[in-house]
Amino acid sequence: MLIRQLLTKNLPFVVYRLQSEKEPVFLVQKSREVRQFSLRDLEQQKGFVIASFDARKTRKAFILKPDITARNEEERKKLSASLSAFPDNVPLLPAENNLIASKKVYLKQANILISKIKSGKARKVVLSRVIEKLLPRNFDFDLFYSTFQQCYPNAFVYLFYLPGKGIWAGATPEMLLKRNGDFYETMALAGTQKRLLDDKPLHWEEKEKGEQAFVSDFVEEQIKKTGIKTYEIQPVETVFAGSLAHICTRFRFPASALSGKTGSFVIALHPTPAVCGLPKEKAWQLISETEKHRRYFYTGFLGPWQMENRTSLFVNLRCARFLKDKIELYVGGGLTSASKPEKEWQETEDKSATFLSVLEKMRNFAP
Repeated sequence: MLIRQLLTKNLPFVVYRLQSEKEPVFLVQKSREVRQFSLRDLEQQKGFVIASFDARKTRKAFILKPDITARNEEERKKLSASLSAFPDNVPLLPAENNLIASKKVYLKQANILISKIKSGKARKVVLSRVIEKLLPRNFDFDLFYSTFQQCYPNAFVYLFYLPGKGIWAGATPEMLLKRNGDFYETMALAGTQKRLLDDKPLHWEEKEKGEQAFVSDFVEEQIKKTGIKTYEIQPVETVFAGSLAHICTRFRFPASALSGKTGSFVIALHPTPAVCGLPKEKAWQLISETEKHRRYFYTGFLGPWQMENRTSLFVNLRCARFLKDKIELYVGGGLTSASKPEKEWQETEDKSATFLSVLEKMRNFAP
């Protein structure tokens, strides 16, 4: 009910849940204007940061400055009561559809990119696509978020609305940068396969191991380039998000080492090879030449920044944009010289499965 109520007021808001927590947090801004800031000034910001994939070029991000925060049931009731003071102003959702690539088009694009990778033009390129689905009648955003959150217990889960930018929701296991006490953490996440029953040990193919190694090497290189001399690399592990598993390497270093450099470090990381490719400039160019849709906030980053001891940015994976009567789900996968187009297509299908299962559950609930 609260999300639906917020949407009738056309106020910028976000509801999110961190991986380590159970209760969702609501942040509401009373002004409808959500300002942008230069990522170089990230260290001076406080609020909820939302950056698009194109932040690589613009070096800018949006920041929602919450006037109201609700962290528990009592605070959510107070928030609901306070919303009666605001006039109803139903938000206008974006009308334009993104381009939907057929399987035939996707396989052609994948073949072209793999050929270019084999010829030495890049080592890895992330190819994405958009899946379009009609929303169930009388779509209930509160039920959606509640169900969505349950389906991704180990991910950062969010739903936000920005006037003029629409409603987005997503779940991601990939941390871009997080402060934990006197330390910062980042990670290299790549490689995907279906999760086995009972979380049995998984066998990772060389393609997935190589893909993850690209990302890990890149992150370590950016740490060194930033001038961070002391850092820890955790053992490689498998992490889970919904029905999928990924390979992960975590990095940890003193927060003092990033003093005055936080913005430039985030700029250096974004977009990581996990969502763009390597070398970054060439992969970006190949994506621009190949993909016919706009990524918008997909493969950007977002999260609470310097708010009540919460400083966490996450890469925006497994996300969707809501239109008037449909949803656009964004998925992608990393192509290397060892990639097989049909298998890559199936990976994007697997990545969409948990998200789409939420819509299917809601369809079953619909009157």
